[in-house]
Parts: sequence; structure tokens; C-alpha cells
Amino acid sequence: MKNYLIDSARTASNTYFTDKVTEKEVKESFETFASIGETLDNQKRRLFYGKGDMLDQSDIENFSIDKLNGNIVHAIYGLCTEAGEISEAFLKAAKTGSFDEVNLKEEAGDLLWYLAMLFRELNTDFEQVAETNINKLKARFPEKFTQDKAYNRDLNTEREILES
Repeated sequence: MKNYLIDSARTASNTYFTDKVTEKEVKESFETFASIGETLDNQKRRLFYGKGDMLDQSDIENFSIDKLNGNIVHAIYGLCTEAGEISEAFLKAAKTGSFDEVNLKEEAGDLLWYLAMLFRELNTDFEQVAETNINKLKARFPEKFTQDKAYNRDLNTEREILES
């Protein structure tokens, strides 16, 4: 996994185009995401832990989770809710001027826990997923990250790597 940290840094964009997005847009997006994360967290507590009132059964045509793998659904809920909590940490840092690194590590640990749940259900592990992801990114960015290669991807080659 230490190699993953090194390899993933090679394929990351380190450029911010602050003229393309306003601070107001960023703030509103993360506030919305954090709010949605809270909504999903409340649903997760009811759905998987039995806490709270019955779910509101809306009439959504052709939507059912009854036949889906419950552990995968739980993992997806967890990943989304923890990402919402990381959004809250971002909003707080934007106000205070610094990140609470202890909290971020705790939330990252929670993300790992839900990833572990997902990986168990998919019969894979962190190393396999990390290796496959890096191989895909190396195919996309043979030397290093470029905007051109980020926009003009060979999706067939990437899919072959993901399926191998």
C-alpha cells in the first residue's frame, strides 16, 4: 500500500484552476453534499441498525433494493456518509483556516472500514484494487498526469485492465 501512495501521487493533478469555480460554488456544493450525507446516514441507521422510524416509502417506479446484496448496499451507504463527514471537515477548515487532521484520519479509517466491507463482498482486497487502479492510471497517464490525457481517455483499454 505504500507503493500505492507513491504511484497515485504520480497520476494526480496538482493544479488548481481557481478562476473556473467560485468559492461560493464550492461552499454551496459541499454544504449540499454534507447535508445529503447526513440524510443517507439517517437512512443507514434505520436500514441497517434498526434505529429511528420506518422509512418513508415513496412511489419510485422500478426502484427496489430488496434483492440487492445487503452488505454491498451497506458499504455504499457508509462510503457516501463518511464522504459527507469529510465534506463537513472541509467546510469547517475553510472557516477556521486549518484541517482537524485527527478527525480526517478518523474519517479516513471509517472509509477504509466500509471499503473492507465492500471488498469482502466483491471477493477482492485492498492490494488487488490498488494494483488494478494504478495499472489503469498508468495506461491513462504513461509519464505523468496531463489534462489532455484526462479528457481523451482510451476507455476500452482501461476496461480491459479493470477486467483482467
